[in-house]
Amino acid sequence: MSRERVPHLVVVGGGFAGLWATRALARERIRITLVDRRNHHLFQPLLYPVATAGLSAPDIAAPLRHILGHQRNVEVRLGEVHAGLRQPAAGHRRHPRLLRQRPMGR
Repeated sequence: MSRERVPHLVVVGGGFAGLWATRALARERIRITLVDRRNHHLFQPLLYPVATAGLSAPDIAAPLRHILGHQRNVEVRLGEVHAGLRQPAAGHRRHPRLLRQRPMGR
């Protein structure tokens, strides 16, 4: 995929909405960057069974790069997006500021 000619979408958060949106675009001609502050997706409704030893922790958490590993148009990045907006340069729209970013291996 040529990066210059393909639209680029940044999805902030690897929760249910972020994962479903990213997976829904699997066959589209788009470049996706998923940014999350954790490297795993946690299925929170099952935290209680883990706390009571009914399930083990790996049963309810999976690495994002594993969940999306088959999807060629996605790059998973570990980082945070600050809620504040910085001042835009002349003629540019305001945009969120990425505070910290580290590449995740596939």
